[in-house]
Amino acid sequence: MSILSTARRLGFSKGVLGGNKKWLIIGAIAWTLRALRWAWTPSPKTVYRKKLEVGETIVVRHDPPRPTRRQRRKAKRRQRKLDKRQAKQLVRERKGELTDV
Repeated sequence: MSILSTARRLGFSKGVLGGNKKWLIIGAIAWTLRALRWAWTPSPKTVYRKKLEVGETIVVRHDPPRPTRRQRRKAKRRQRKLDKRQAKQLVRERKGELTDV
């Protein structure tokens, strides 16, 4: 719980219901800050608007974020290790073919 939410709660309970003027002022300030934060929040942005005809559909999807640089490096290292293992295994298999003859 944040400090402002605690101040709002105590401002109402101790200030309005309890009659304590200090808590009433603190509560009023906290509620005013909350109202200002709400007023400054931008409204949602319309991305696309069109009237749909009968049979038309809209597909809304959210693509996963691109991998971070760290994730790309880890994947690259993993792939190099896998390539080395496969190369070693291939060499072993070829050696086995040569000794079997």
